[in-house]
Amino acid sequence: MILRTNRSFRRLWAGQVVSVVGDGMQRLTVLWWAAGRSSTWGLTAVALCSIVPLVLGSPLGGWLADRFDRRMLMVAADLVRCALTAWTAMLIVGGSASLALVCVPLALSALATAVFDPAYAAVVPTVVSDEALPAANGLNMANSAVGGLAGPLLAGLLLGHASPGWVLALNAVSFAWSASWVASADIPGPVSGPEATAPSGPSVLDRLRSIDGLGRLVALAAVLNLIVAPVPLFLVALARYELAAGPGALAWLQASISAGLLLGSLAAPLLCRGPLPLPMVVLGSALAAVGVLPLAGVAAALVLAGVAVAVANTMIMTTFQRRIPPAIQGRAFGLIGSLTEGLRPAGLALAGPLLAVAGVGVSLVVCGAAVAGAALAWGRGVGVVSEDLDLLTAATSSG
Repeated sequence: MILRTNRSFRRLWAGQVVSVVGDGMQRLTVLWWAAGRSSTWGLTAVALCSIVPLVLGSPLGGWLADRFDRRMLMVAADLVRCALTAWTAMLIVGGSASLALVCVPLALSALATAVFDPAYAAVVPTVVSDEALPAANGLNMANSAVGGLAGPLLAGLLLGHASPGWVLALNAVSFAWSASWVASADIPGPVSGPEATAPSGPSVLDRLRSIDGLGRLVALAAVLNLIVAPVPLFLVALARYELAAGPGALAWLQASISAGLLLGSLAAPLLCRGPLPLPMVVLGSALAAVGVLPLAGVAAALVLAGVAVAVANTMIMTTFQRRIPPAIQGRAFGLIGSLTEGLRPAGLALAGPLLAVAGVGVSLVVCGAAVAGAALAWGRGVGVVSEDLDLLTAATSSG
């Protein structure tokens, strides 16, 4: 298994397995804190502060990843996020935190994430073999799933006994943990050559557009991110306003999605055999079911949604890493991140009006139907080419 045989990937993975648990704790904690202080518009504002800087900063983060020491970039980004999260924790514990004041460190931390994420995505293909790449991506997806599963559950438990600020303090510690493991990994420098020194922006975009099918794949991801962006806010509204439940209920809803992500990651060898639109249609159907099922069925539908997301993301990431030239992967992933996440703020902005007009149940049905429709409409002609899909299945099975 790759975790036994590849020291550098093992160290990167070990750093993230704790950091993503902290991230899962923070997502639930900040949303719950905001929901207790304001309306759904406050939830939207907090969510936008976490995504808009990421969208705007990703191209710069990708440019940095292609020109500077990627290990140092990731360590620096982790330490910056550690300091900013600790600052937010102190504001909340001290009782001086307003919604506007908390949004500032959240936005700055998102900018640091815009540096870390493209560098990490570009590093993975440099420390693992091509055959092991799908297995590595599956493990990264499983990592995120474990964090998304354990993080909300821990946050829900802790919020019943402690201030949200103390929960955020634990996430600050998790960033320091990640930084220490990244610093100890052997990470190659950026690839040299003509493409590595080419300017960013239009030239990289033109290079990506020249790769068959890649543009349609990015467009599909962007549209789907627009549609699913409000789902976390819908779940907060479902737990707090419809069910009149505590943070534990929200934790279980979010953990159900993460449980599906974990199952989907582990089952990737079997589930990545079909066409790419298929898991997206499953995702849409599951989200629509959440809007109409009783509480007992909601968790099962969210697990199914998580499985669908894991399968689709594993297929998409492996395709990107295999088909994009190594010399431009930092800038490419920064640009792709910006393009695919660029419509998410618009989706978040629609959450408040949709909830006010339609309510939680109808909002989820509309969201699910839109996901399935977009996958069917945009998915024709998009997808993993046959040789990539064959390698994905074989390599994930052996990993």
